[in-house]
Amino acid sequence: MNKTLALLDSLAQLKEAQNCADALLSDIVAGAVRANKGRGGALDRATLRAFRSALQSASGYSNDVEMILAEYDSLQTVMPLGQRLAPQISTNV
Repeated sequence: MNKTLALLDSLAQLKEAQNCADALLSDIVAGAVRANKGRGGALDRATLRAFRSALQSASGYSNDVEMILAEYDSLQTVMPLGQRLAPQISTNV
C-alpha cells in the first residue's frame, strides 16, 4: 500500500476512534454526575468496556501513524527533499 495512503487511512481511523472515545467518555461522566446526585445507578459496564476498546483502537492507530512517520523520517535522512538532484537534461543532439 502507498505510504501516503496508509498514513491518511490510519489518521482517519485514529480520528474515528478518538471521536468514539470522546462520546463514550461524555456518557460516562454524565452517568457519574447523575449517580453522584442520587439520580442514577452504577455506571453501565458495557459503556466502560466500549470506552476501553475505543482507547485501545486509538492507541493502535496512533502506533501505526508513528511507524509510518518514522519510515518517512528515515527516508528523509537518506535523501532530504531539498537536496534531491534535479534530472539532468542532455543538450547533446
